[in-house]
Amino acid sequence: MKRIIFFLTMLFVLISCDDSATDSASLNKYVNRWLYDNMSMLYYWNEKLPAYKSSTDSPDLYFKTLIYKGDRFSAIFESYQDILNSLHGVSEADPGFEYQLYRESDSNNNVVGVVLYNKPGTAASSVLKRGDFFRKINGTQITIDNYSGLLAAFTNSTASFTLSLAERAGEQWSEKSNVTIQKSMNYQENPVFLDTVYTVENKKIGYLVYHFFTNDNGDQSLKYDLVLNEVFGHFKEQRINELVVDLRYNSGGMMSSAVHLGSMLVPDLSADKVYSYTEYNKNFTDYFSSAEYKEEYSDNPFIDNFVTNIAVQKIPATDIPVQNVGNQLSRIYFLTGRRTASASEMVINSLKPYITCVLVGDVTVGKNVGSTLVNDEDNKKNDWAFMPIILQYFNKDWKSDFTNGFVPDFSVSDTYNYSLGDLRESLLNKAVREITGNPSFAPSTTRPRPELNKPIDAKPFGRLIVSKPEIDSFIKH
Repeated sequence: MKRIIFFLTMLFVLISCDDSATDSASLNKYVNRWLYDNMSMLYYWNEKLPAYKSSTDSPDLYFKTLIYKGDRFSAIFESYQDILNSLHGVSEADPGFEYQLYRESDSNNNVVGVVLYNKPGTAASSVLKRGDFFRKINGTQITIDNYSGLLAAFTNSTASFTLSLAERAGEQWSEKSNVTIQKSMNYQENPVFLDTVYTVENKKIGYLVYHFFTNDNGDQSLKYDLVLNEVFGHFKEQRINELVVDLRYNSGGMMSSAVHLGSMLVPDLSADKVYSYTEYNKNFTDYFSSAEYKEEYSDNPFIDNFVTNIAVQKIPATDIPVQNVGNQLSRIYFLTGRRTASASEMVINSLKPYITCVLVGDVTVGKNVGSTLVNDEDNKKNDWAFMPIILQYFNKDWKSDFTNGFVPDFSVSDTYNYSLGDLRESLLNKAVREITGNPSFAPSTTRPRPELNKPIDAKPFGRLIVSKPEIDSFIKH
């Protein structure tokens, strides 16, 4: 069985240390050369890189000059450890809730935020609820020009911050109250947010809210994948015959977790079923096709299959059988949104040839490519890390045609009016109505959300992180 650590980010150690990188300009020059050399080797569009030019510009600015015009997703980060922690759901200081920002109006630059959900075990859970709107952070009105700086209050070293909650009446927003939020320090978020089983009419409906793809908090225990597996074991015991998987806020993560989730869902699970095909640049392809590679490795790096076991490598190593519900289902409902990306889209794309996938919500991001997290372990002065796109993935029918996103079968607005898991909540309610065929199964009261303007993406999204032994071997080669 192929060992997959597909993180939609990958860890590589490349390039020797430059002892002359002692000041800002020389360090930038070193880092930029390091970026270029790595991009030349790894980047999916490496043949479209510009000719190398030495530069002392800030690495984030230099990196932008290397990006192919069709690449929306390669990214650079000033702190390797911070982005690595983020990918595992670990935060030194966490506000305790997830949010979305919107332009308040076309006529001004003000910004309003809405609480999407509270994180379990945080102080925010006692003072905020899904659907709360806020316009000020620490007393300052949020605007297009200052929101990046104000949002730093959510994750900096201070113990707390203040939100000014607001409500809208007609065309005007007004302040309701101020709430002080105590941050959660060294917070570890479990991506399995909610799971339950509903019995509605003659249907037993499993419901899973899954917020990002990561297998553990960095300790190699695969504990979050095992929690996910336990959820599907429970669904199996409950004999569900319908399933709703809520990925509306899931912007991706580890490919290995995406393979595990897909393996829990596919009908007639077997280890010889194709999950995805992979296309790399010429450097990777030539090496993977070489006699040298084939003499040393038996894995086929161009194909990933579904898996029947979760292979835990941490001592004591063990294989945990995958809990699969695919044969209990004739279809799967996926709740999607503007943040649904990458590993989430990979699961949907990989399952489409095997089972009917019904999408409810909004158009997804459209990320059919994967990246890897690159850091420099040889030069400790270089704390930069970057995630270049290194591959494109396809399903077993060689389909990868969703660069504009998956269009939902049922377009439904996320109204934020009810908690996730409440059967009155707009996306879940629509899925249940379609499952039961009962259009009258609807909230007894409806509360339309305020008319909101353009959404603002304040966070990076669309991560498919890939780390595989065969790719490591290419780097060492």
